[in-house]
Amino acid sequence: MSKDKRQDDAANGEKKRRWLRPLLIISLGLNLLFVGLVAGRIWSHGTGGHAAAPNRIFTGAIEKFMKQLPAAKRRRATEFLKRHRASVRPLRKQIREARRAAEAAVLADEYNEEKVAQAFGQLRTIEIGRHQSMHTMMMDLLKDLTLNERQELVKLIHAGFRHRRRPWRHPHGMRGPPQ
Repeated sequence: MSKDKRQDDAANGEKKRRWLRPLLIISLGLNLLFVGLVAGRIWSHGTGGHAAAPNRIFTGAIEKFMKQLPAAKRRRATEFLKRHRASVRPLRKQIREARRAAEAAVLADEYNEEKVAQAFGQLRTIEIGRHQSMHTMMMDLLKDLTLNERQELVKLIHAGFRHRRRPWRHPHGMRGPPQ
């Protein structure tokens, strides 16, 4: 093979490789765009079941309702929410641990009905404590509201539960995962 032939082959190889780098950058950019769009969709629609938990429906309705209240009532409602969240925060960890314990009891090699019942009972007790905190906060808040304000709050709570049950729909009519 002659020296000129080798130089021509090297020049052709460089021409071919010259397009490789921009193509790689464009491909990487498109991949990042796609991943970003998918992540944004997942983030904007929530993760599903936990996004619309009853506790969040109540607190979300109260937060939305608070925007309509006069300043004094809004401050008081904010205090109730802060106290409620402070009392529920430690319960979340206990609920997670109780759920793990219940799952472990159910999935144990040898099924032990007493351990499963005990794990479910512990979980139920903690959940009741969380609900009790939520109900106490609601009763404290409702004392200061007028009938019209209470009706508006109940309407917002109902709307939250209706939204929770309704299947998620894509804007173009495609069905998606339930929220």
